[in-house]
Amino acid sequence: MSHPFGRGAVRDIADVYGVDERALADAAASVQAAVGNYPGATIDGLVYEWRQAFAEDPLVERTPTRWVLLVPERVWTDLCERGGVRDDLRPVLAALHASAFTGERDEDDERVPLVLARS
Repeated sequence: MSHPFGRGAVRDIADVYGVDERALADAAASVQAAVGNYPGATIDGLVYEWRQAFAEDPLVERTPTRWVLLVPERVWTDLCERGGVRDDLRPVLAALHASAFTGERDEDDERVPLVLARS
């Protein structure tokens, strides 16, 4: 499965953090696949469920190709675990997801950026 980031974004973040570009791209794809393989839900359906379930609507931006969300840290942790993302790549992957977030955030907002390709 692919991921919602352009090659340039992956390369730039990999360079900043000194990690292998392919490893970062694979980690991004594994999180996307973890969401895509979520039991009983499509990606779009899961986003809809999150929008109903969480106290704060996680949707930041919706485009024809991707969702930009702010999710509770527990969701991010679960997706990284389901995707088998190595511990050393998690902060780099988080930076990649954060790089797609262009909105302003309340400094007290502890939610984590999550970008997903639409299904």
